[in-house]
Amino acid sequence: MKRVLGVSILLTLTIGPTVIPPHGVQALAQPQAGCCKVRDALSSRNWRKNGLNLQSCTQLNDKRDRDNVYQPTGLVWWDQQCS
Repeated sequence: MKRVLGVSILLTLTIGPTVIPPHGVQALAQPQAGCCKVRDALSSRNWRKNGLNLQSCTQLNDKRDRDNVYQPTGLVWWDQQCS
């Protein structure tokens, strides 16, 4: 039993650091810069913020457009330059 525990600890100490992201877990928790914008028609040039986060904006884009949410081609767009 002690041998199994010792091998488990050794493996954890040698393999563990390779599994941790290089910038730490906090970097993964930071929100994506920008804001979600929508428009009423493809011909409209008037975008308005709707207050959604990136995950919700992507889900809305998947329902309405199914295109790249980072490109202003459809009805939903994640504007990375928005502050």
